[in-house]
Amino acid sequence: MQIQALNNRAKDKYQELHNALEAVRIILEEAKKLHEKITEPPREEVGWQVPDKDDVEGAHYKAVEQLNTLHASTVKWEKQLVANGWRV
Repeated sequence: MQIQALNNRAKDKYQELHNALEAVRIILEEAKKLHEKITEPPREEVGWQVPDKDDVEGAHYKAVEQLNTLHASTVKWEKQLVANGWRV
């Protein structure tokens, strides 16, 4: 038996997830613009150190790849939900 309220809630939750992923993608695009402004940090042997430009770009690339993987998974889940008539 299919309950419409639960199906609508599942659709809403999926849309919230999709919107959150899109917001993160936009933020990552904006952050990439700041990479050009990164200067070489002074290298000191004592205390904490600031990551250099390569470290920041590497972390950014990893974050984008993980976001793409998560997005691909959510598309797969959506297809499964649609195929099942949004039954939960």
